[in-house]
Amino acid sequence: MEARRNAACAALIAILCAARLCVSQSDELVVSTKYGAVRGVTRHLAAIKGNITKINRFLGIPFASPPVKKLRFSPPVPPEPWDDVYDATNFKAMCFQDPEYNRMFWTGFSWRQSDDCLYLNIYAPNSTGTKYAVMVYIHGGGYEAGSPIISPGDAIPLWGVVLVTIQYRLGPFGFMSTGDSVAPGNYGMLDQIAALKWVQENIAAFHGDPSRVTIFGESAGGSSVGLLLLSPLSKGLFHYAIALSGVDFSPFAINRVDEAVQLTKKTARNVKCPTHDSTEMMECMRRLKGEEIPVNEINKWRPIVDNIFLEDTPVNLRKANKFHPYPFIAGLTSEEGSYFFSDDFFKNVTFETFKDDAITFYQSVRRFGREGPNFKLAASLKEAIVFHYTPWPDLGDSSGFRAALVDMVTDFSIAAPAHAVLDFHSKQAPSYLYVFSHRSKNRSIPKWKGVGHKDDTPYEFGFPFLDLDKALTQQEYDDVDRNVSNYIITFFTNFAKTGHPTPEPVAGITWSQYNETYPAYMNITAQPRIEYNFHEKSMAFWNSYYPKLLETTSCYQGDTLGSTSSASSLSLFYSAYAIYLTTQSSYNRNLVEVKIVRIPGYAAFGDKIMMSLNYKGFQGIPFY
Repeated sequence: MEARRNAACAALIAILCAARLCVSQSDELVVSTKYGAVRGVTRHLAAIKGNITKINRFLGIPFASPPVKKLRFSPPVPPEPWDDVYDATNFKAMCFQDPEYNRMFWTGFSWRQSDDCLYLNIYAPNSTGTKYAVMVYIHGGGYEAGSPIISPGDAIPLWGVVLVTIQYRLGPFGFMSTGDSVAPGNYGMLDQIAALKWVQENIAAFHGDPSRVTIFGESAGGSSVGLLLLSPLSKGLFHYAIALSGVDFSPFAINRVDEAVQLTKKTARNVKCPTHDSTEMMECMRRLKGEEIPVNEINKWRPIVDNIFLEDTPVNLRKANKFHPYPFIAGLTSEEGSYFFSDDFFKNVTFETFKDDAITFYQSVRRFGREGPNFKLAASLKEAIVFHYTPWPDLGDSSGFRAALVDMVTDFSIAAPAHAVLDFHSKQAPSYLYVFSHRSKNRSIPKWKGVGHKDDTPYEFGFPFLDLDKALTQQEYDDVDRNVSNYIITFFTNFAKTGHPTPEPVAGITWSQYNETYPAYMNITAQPRIEYNFHEKSMAFWNSYYPKLLETTSCYQGDTLGSTSSASSLSLFYSAYAIYLTTQSSYNRNLVEVKIVRIPGYAAFGDKIMMSLNYKGFQGIPFY
């Protein structure tokens, strides 16, 4: 293990000293913070962007006291001041997590883990007179894994901003909850709040401007950004927001409280702690060593509505306009869903296996924070999803089924939630959407995977300028990749400085704002361009038609209100599907005149007919 860790450290040093950012020398420097002095280094770099060739780097600065013993499963508290100069020249421990996640991005990566992990890193231009806009990065990993250590920040300050990357408690350490005041939960989110407060108090000492703070994050970091826009605790702590591959409406953004409580009790039982009393259970959990608390539950731990950090569900808060109206960018990659399929998953796909796979993946993604354990989806709803994504008319081409499944996961989990959030946000503040569709010609994964989840992250951190070791990152970059990286970093840093990604045209393009009627997006590729209506019919399906169908055809087992019968639900399906295809003003403005007819039917629960109903039908709707 020690040899492996030393190898990982050597690899990290090699990455941070890569050829294009080669250090000719490093000078130590000391900066005073509210809590004490910290020692970092000034790195002399090769010129890449503008005239900045030196950055100040501080690693592993504590923004909270170690959340151990009685502070475990509790809100973070400020760090204790120190008298000696604090050594901020090396990364500190990662938060406890399954180590395999980071190895998907850095081959063989290993780093020390601890529940003493509330540290941040600062990368700033070396300057004595300028105050730079600040960007605070929140890493992804499903709220259960990840670390900014795998996203070195040395390149971004060359575009004239201060970059801060933070850690927060993950998995059970960050999101256990008893559902009451004993352990309300959301500690990982409160860690993010604490880090933002630290930035407000201290970033000026690092040449950062606390009045221009942008938060950005990808995946669970993106949904964290969305939740921070909704939290009353974050007011005034930041001013702009960028959510990448995840927003507050994403199905993985939050959990139900009852699910978090049951998962907490399950974890307690696994380590022989009592569960009959919340206080006794959490006291027992605090007495354990951090290594004794299991972190192998995958895709389970999430933030919840705790009435402290989050006062209501994201949908309800958005509907009530209870969010911070700050300028906002949401983004995704063009084939987000391909990330979740193995390279050989699609061998011998048929229409029958496609139907099963579509529903399996839909149910897997949708389970987070949904209606409750007894909620049952109607068959007609599942049939509607399969119908919408079936690659008609050619049902003999397995590549069509493969592309449809990738699109379904992309649309349902990332794209449609981003559009729905922007529909609300754009009414209150400048809002922007992008789709990252650049695929490097040096990419080694199968072409059908396109540009998957997290494929944009290396470009956002300037990896193409770092000449990284392909053995570690599984990727080489060329001049086209460097141009694309420059575009996206320029968009983001412009936004951090001014609240607009293109105060002046970039690559000859001015980024149009998003609005519900004309959903413009920046297609970020080798030649960036403004486009409209990303997957327009699917956005209408998930955001306009699907909620109505979910409400009218699904049920709680054992309740008095049930799903409609197959006959009546089928008539409802075809009627509503025709409406969404032909009359959604935001997506298709070619209206047609149709004839309204009456269709007899009935509502039923199981075999019991509850009432007779007449449904409106529509004749004369063009389908091609």
